[in-house]
Amino acid sequence: MSLILQIAVQCPLRQTFDYLPDQSSTNWQAGLRVKIPFGSRELIGIIVKTKKRTNQQTDKLKVVLECLDQTPLISTDLLSLTQWLANYYHHPIGDCFQTVLPKKIRLGENADLQTEIVWSIEKQTNETKVGTKQQKILTLLKQHDKSMRQSDLYQQMGQCRSSLKSLEEKKLISQQPQIKLPISAIKKIDPCTLNEEQQNVVDNVAQSINSFTPFLLQGITGSGKTEVYIELAEQFMQQGKQVLILIPEIGLTTQFVERFKQRLSATIVVLNSSISDTERKQAWLLAKEGLADIVIGTRSAVFTPLKNVGLIIIDEEHDSSYKQYDGLRYHARNIALIRAQRALTPILLGSATPSLESLYQVQQGLYKRLELTKRATGATLPKVHLVDSNGPKAENGISSILYHAIKKQLDADNQVLLFINRRGFAPVLMCHECNWQATCTQCDARMIVHQRRNTLHCHHCGFIQRLPTQCPKCNHPELKTYGAGTEQIELSLQKYFPDTPVLRIDRDSMQKVNAFADMIDTIRQGGAKILVGTQMLAKGHDFHDVTLVGVLDADQGLLSADFRATENLAQLITQVTGRAGRGKKEGEVFIQTSQPKHPFWKDLIKQGYNVTAEKLLEERKQMAMPPVGYLSIIRAEDQQEQLAIQFLTEVQTLLNQQQTVIVMGPVPAMMEKRAGRFRAQLLLSCPTRKPIHQLLDHTIDAISSLKLARKVRWSIDIDPLDLM
Repeated sequence: MSLILQIAVQCPLRQTFDYLPDQSSTNWQAGLRVKIPFGSRELIGIIVKTKKRTNQQTDKLKVVLECLDQTPLISTDLLSLTQWLANYYHHPIGDCFQTVLPKKIRLGENADLQTEIVWSIEKQTNETKVGTKQQKILTLLKQHDKSMRQSDLYQQMGQCRSSLKSLEEKKLISQQPQIKLPISAIKKIDPCTLNEEQQNVVDNVAQSINSFTPFLLQGITGSGKTEVYIELAEQFMQQGKQVLILIPEIGLTTQFVERFKQRLSATIVVLNSSISDTERKQAWLLAKEGLADIVIGTRSAVFTPLKNVGLIIIDEEHDSSYKQYDGLRYHARNIALIRAQRALTPILLGSATPSLESLYQVQQGLYKRLELTKRATGATLPKVHLVDSNGPKAENGISSILYHAIKKQLDADNQVLLFINRRGFAPVLMCHECNWQATCTQCDARMIVHQRRNTLHCHHCGFIQRLPTQCPKCNHPELKTYGAGTEQIELSLQKYFPDTPVLRIDRDSMQKVNAFADMIDTIRQGGAKILVGTQMLAKGHDFHDVTLVGVLDADQGLLSADFRATENLAQLITQVTGRAGRGKKEGEVFIQTSQPKHPFWKDLIKQGYNVTAEKLLEERKQMAMPPVGYLSIIRAEDQQEQLAIQFLTEVQTLLNQQQTVIVMGPVPAMMEKRAGRFRAQLLLSCPTRKPIHQLLDHTIDAISSLKLARKVRWSIDIDPLDLM
């Protein structure tokens, strides 16, 4: 049959492109990768659809250069999901495939699984004489169930190719190529006995096999949610099902994966940005072919093709890391829910501090809530103390009350964790003679002092310059810093406690490969008694010797213009305080605030996260803000100050032809200038989701046709988390 191929190509246009098939005998169908001429370039595209060809349609169509696959590499499910992404997020479909597919797949590399050589014992060696090295190889093989990977043999024996060949010639061993699988943990540990609450969660989820049932697992910090995940994974694997597990941060991967490997005899693949493109392609193909039992990954792992998915788990479901903030601005939690719904599988969303979105779905009866109310180890929750930061100070933002509490815990040989969500030495560098402040030339932001490197950094655009020794404006020799970051707190603690090792954990100290995993090992082995860190330390880590947590500068969320700031602060404080007292020792938490009488603290500390969340949800209902109402933002930016506003004003004219959706703006962004570009935004608000999508569907072509649309950078953010 004569066909026209509709092909998705990476470009900013929201459409597919028609091509003619070549003269090969290919069975043309959706999901094949093809090489095509595109303007003056040759690109790799994905066939999204085929349609019958008529003579009138083919006059100007180009012919594909080559088909790269014998059978469709992109499954029907993944094609359908990518189409949904393009429609829901109003994003070019060719660009969606750039997010969904591993780099080597989308660049046209072959889709063959990597193999490796495995050596196996063929027969006993009683009558055959072998050399010393050959005998060591045979002994190693016997110790490993009579077969080993060649790479493992080399690792233990050194280069032994000639010995292997000799044994093969004597027909004592043989080699076979096998699909390369991830290495399993050699040392297994016995499973934990689940308590009654944990077993109830496992039973509820396991009973929902083969049906779409969203569960919200709300378990206090240290309640053993990971043990529940492991038990569920084992039960679904026994049914021949695959399990997809999403975690919010790369830093959590090592300890999380190790716990699964130690407990389960399973093929576990990891997908995150720290692995190589070759490893990512292999993991993706293993999952697609059903050879991976468990997939564990960060945000983008939600797109992994699974031959027989049985369960999806999202750990720390409230975490904003699941939202992509540039390009295709998807939210992995929402994509996971769509996947579970289409595959008719249960989905478990776990958190000690669930998002208001998920709590609202529980209220609406759409999610089933399961709870873990006590710590799995029997440990008690830490005592929480509020400290007025305007009271007596020791130095650099650490109150004397917190200083004495730290000394008490160190004297008892315990570990202490101090949390401050600000990198660098100080956020302000200022001259008192002329009031000059160090600000970024590319952004509407202050430069942050990094004293150890003797530099000023902009944390928004990455601009770096040398720390000045005098005022650039009036040449006064004395410049002062204000405020404190992790670097300054680290130096202060080293001064207070010169004989106590202090570890700083933030993005600046974690730049080397495996630095974070190495640091976690150091902490667990007791190699550091004081830990100073940002949000990297607040999530999911289990430090049994940490008995005191100090939260410095806790007021940022109370003073923010962002309507989500209070929710984020409540989640962050609850999560970071949950790092204390997780072992056999009791814990305590000190929160420094300049507003100790604020009702927020009374609710959170005296009554807990649930009461705080319920009050915040009521406020959202009164304001018709998410999760009760729906928002979208059209953003624009340009190097010329007025062009972004001018473009959005023209967009507003197109959108205002209807009455259902409230269109607010355009207004400059809260930080108008960033990385040398001036930013503005247009906010769309509606009590229901559908009218916003209908409005964008009807106007997107007209918006794209505006002259300024080709000049300014613009994007659409559906369900935005960041309004700033």
